[in-house]
Amino acid sequence: MHTILLTTDTKAHAKELADFLSNVKTVKSVSIDPNESKEYNWINPSRPATDAEFEQLAVEMEKDKGEHSPKEVVSFVTKELKAWRRKKK
Repeated sequence: MHTILLTTDTKAHAKELADFLSNVKTVKSVSIDPNESKEYNWINPSRPATDAEFEQLAVEMEKDKGEHSPKEVVSFVTKELKAWRRKKK
């Protein structure tokens, strides 16, 4: 008997591949390692930012010269919220 280790890009693809392989006549067993680390999900807002992302943010903030007063910010946000509420209705 021989063992093959595979790595896929997502958990969903791993399940798909496991389902497919379990139907192949010559495959004796298929399993997914439960100890595999969680998928890297760069769009997940709860994940911590990487050092490179913090560095990029700092660079962009240093380049940004546009400053707004608190009144301007409140006015802008208020207008945006009103427009959003009208769209929502």
